[in-house]
Amino acid sequence: MIAIKSDLILKRFVVVDSQFKFNVPAESITTNPIDVLNSYPVDIDFSIEQDASKAMYRIVATVKINEKTEEYKPGYSIGVTGIGFFEFDKETKLTEDQRIQMLQNSALSICITNLRSYISNQTSYFPWGSFSFHAVDIQDLLISKEKSSEDKCKNF
Repeated sequence: MIAIKSDLILKRFVVVDSQFKFNVPAESITTNPIDVLNSYPVDIDFSIEQDASKAMYRIVATVKINEKTEEYKPGYSIGVTGIGFFEFDKETKLTEDQRIQMLQNSALSICITNLRSYISNQTSYFPWGSFSFHAVDIQDLLISKEKSSEDKCKNF
């Protein structure tokens, strides 16, 4: 099939912060190291912002794996933040609601995929080899973000 060009255009993706650490297990691990890594929850936070000219959008996405515990678990501890810069084709006929949907679904997925790739590449040099976290349910992530934002507003 011939892919049709999207009205959403990724201009650039950059990693602005990354922290990788290998926590040496205190004892020998008898299970597959990948099973240990896959047991960690993947914490993703993001924001969608529009620049002053209203022509460019930014998605700032952060992935944290094995970072929120009081004591690090054995294996990898990862924290990465990236920014995706997007714009829409100047000839687009998309409504504002359609643009928001594309940013929330497609653009956010693009950013998470870039972070997953970056993590996989960086961990390929680590003792347990390359690590790629699981696919993400974007709809659940959006619902969780909305709920989190509502909870923060209630506390002010």
